[in-house]
Amino acid sequence: MDELSLTARVDKAALTNLSTGFRWASVVSLFFLLMMTFSFRIEDTGIIDDYFDHFFLLAIICSLIFILGANLLNIPFFYLRWKTTSIAYAATFSTCWAAIISLLSIGGDYYDAADILSDIMLMIVLLGFFSYRPALYAGILPILFVSTVLSFVSAKNAFILPTEKLIAACLVVESGRRILYRWFYNNIEKEHENNRLMRKLSDMAARDQLTDIHNRRFFEYELDKQFQRTKRTQSELGLVMIDIDHFKNYNDKLGHVEGDKCIRTVAKVIQQSLKRSTDSVSRYGGEEFVVLLPNTDLAGTLQVVKRIKTNLANKAMVHPDSNTCEWVTVSQGIAQWRQHIGPESLIKEADSYLYKAKQLGRNQYYYSAA
Repeated sequence: MDELSLTARVDKAALTNLSTGFRWASVVSLFFLLMMTFSFRIEDTGIIDDYFDHFFLLAIICSLIFILGANLLNIPFFYLRWKTTSIAYAATFSTCWAAIISLLSIGGDYYDAADILSDIMLMIVLLGFFSYRPALYAGILPILFVSTVLSFVSAKNAFILPTEKLIAACLVVESGRRILYRWFYNNIEKEHENNRLMRKLSDMAARDQLTDIHNRRFFEYELDKQFQRTKRTQSELGLVMIDIDHFKNYNDKLGHVEGDKCIRTVAKVIQQSLKRSTDSVSRYGGEEFVVLLPNTDLAGTLQVVKRIKTNLANKAMVHPDSNTCEWVTVSQGIAQWRQHIGPESLIKEADSYLYKAKQLGRNQYYYSAA
C-alpha cells in the first residue's frame, strides 16, 4: 500500500500536473508561433522584411525553449530538482512570450493582437502552472509586466483604465489559481483519505484483535507469497508452529481474562524475538502461533526458536497448574521447505513436529535432522 503523507502526495501530484502542464503549454505555444509565422509570411500583412526577420529569429529561439520545456521534467537531473526547475522554466516561458508580445506591439497594426495574445498567455500559464504557486507567479509576472506597460503607453496620460486592467488581471489570475488549486487539493486529499482507510481496513483484516499480531488470514497469504519466492529463487524457508503448554489448565485456574493476558504476553515475546522485518508471527488459532522465516536455513530457524524459548523463560510468567514447569512454556515444531513440498505439506509437517514435542514432554522444540 502507498504510505505517502498528504504533503508528499500533494507534491507528487503537483509534479505530475506540472509535467503535463509544461507539455501542454509548450505544444500550444509552438502552435501559436507556427500560425503567427505562417500568417506574417504567407498572407499580405504589409509587414516589412526586417521586422519579420527579427520576429522569425525570436520565434526560432522561443520554439527551441518550448521544445526543451515540453519534456524538461522527464530528465532525471531536472526531475530531482523539479521545484527550482519549474520556477526557472515558467519564468523563461513567460519571458519568451513577453518578448514576442513586445515585438508585436512595435508593429503598429499588431498592437491589438499583442494585447489579446497577452491575455491568452496569462490564461495558458494559469491553467498549465496552477499546481505550484511559485512557478505560476514566475510565469505570470513577465507577461503581466509587459501587458501593463503597453496599456500605460497606449493610454498616454490616462492611468485609470490601465490600472483597472492590471488589478482585474491580478484578481482573475489569483482567484482562478485558488479555485483550481482547491479542486486539485481536494481530489488529492480525498484520494489520500481513501488510501488511509484502505490501509486501515487491510491492516484490520490482517491483524488479530486480541494480540495485535498478524492473524491466520495474513499467514496464509504470506506463506503462499514466500513459498512462490522461495521456489523461484531456490532459497530457504523456515516455519515454526508454537503452542502454549497446558494453556487449558491456565485458563481454567485463572479465568479467561488472565488467559487472554497470557496469550498477549506470549505473542509479544515471540514478536520481539524476531529480528528481521521479513520475519512474521501470526496467531494461528487459540493458544497456537506460527512463525514464518523467509530466506532462513535450519540453523537460522533454530536460533529463532531458542531465542523464543529463552525470552519466554526470562519473562517468568507463573503457571498455576502445569505438569511441565512452574512457568509458562511453549512447545515448538520446526519445518524447513524442501523441493517438491507445498505450503500445506509444510504446515502439516510443522504441526506433526509440534505434536511430537508435546509427546516428548513439552517445553521443547522438535525438528527432523534429515
